[in-house]
Amino acid sequence: MMLQDAYLKAKKYAQIYDINTRLDSCRDFGEFWGFMFIPSTGDPGDGIGYYTINKKTGEKSNFYPTMDFDLFERSIPVSIEQFAEYNVAI
Repeated sequence: MMLQDAYLKAKKYAQIYDINTRLDSCRDFGEFWGFMFIPSTGDPGDGIGYYTINKKTGEKSNFYPTMDFDLFERSIPVSIEQFAEYNVAI
């Protein structure tokens, strides 16, 4: 699954909760992409985690850094500016 497609799927997944609408960060965790969405107010609140999309299967899930600190440390930040170019980060 391409990054852009994964982003759109994760955003739709995040919007189910109707508060997580602004992309705050993106990380490459190896087997999956992680997208952190926050409320449009910018206040992340408590327990913020990543909406994840498996790169091969497209399966949705969640990841919290406390689940696996080593995996989080190894993950690679992805620039979110590229999403603005496609006018999908808004």
